[in-house]
Formats: sequence, C-alpha cells, structure tokens
Amino acid sequence: MMPAAAPSRFPSRPSRFADACYLALRVTGWLAVTLACVAALWLLFFVMLGDFSFVGTVLQLENFASRYVAADGARQDRFRLMFWLASAGLFVLIAFFRRHSLGRAAANIPHSKEPPHGR
Repeated sequence: MMPAAAPSRFPSRPSRFADACYLALRVTGWLAVTLACVAALWLLFFVMLGDFSFVGTVLQLENFASRYVAADGARQDRFRLMFWLASAGLFVLIAFFRRHSLGRAAANIPHSKEPPHGR
C-alpha cells in the first residue's frame, strides 16, 4: 500500500497572474531598453556635432541650452513639439528593429510539462 501523497503547497501549473507579471516585466524591460537607445541616439547626435570630443560636445550642449533659454515661449513650444516628434520617430524606428525580441516575450512564458490530471 502506498502512502497518500501530501498536497503540494505550490500549484503544478503557473497561474495566469504569474504569466501576466512575467509578460509585464519583459515588456517593461523592452520599453526601457528602447527608450535608452533613443537617449543614446540623441547623445550620439550631440557628440557628432561636437566633433567627437568631450569639449566640443559640451560646447554644443551649452550653445543649444543658451539659445533655448533665450527664445520666447512660442518658439520653445515649437522646439518641444519637434523634439518629442523626433523622439517618437526614433522610438518607432528602434522598436521596428527590436520587434522580434518583443514577440518572443509572450512565446517564452514557461509552462509546466505536467499533464492536467482531473481537469
């Protein structure tokens, strides 16, 4: 006679909540990396303007900042709009090239190999 198996504290299959948390973490990581790439492209833009030197980059940023602060409100608003549109365009471009890593996020959710007994 076999002893009765003790009930497991952990379910044999992952819960939908755990799957949702896993997927949310993967998507959040994908978004964070994509946004970091957009920021890196802006930095690369200013480094290129500064002739790939630290001093040149800082001078370009100082020139940029002083002109932005000296501009009137309407011109600053137009600049903000252009900046966010350009950033959105960069985000879409980078997201297009990273789309396969996002598609694998849902496919890689680990599932139990245990057959569903009595369900």
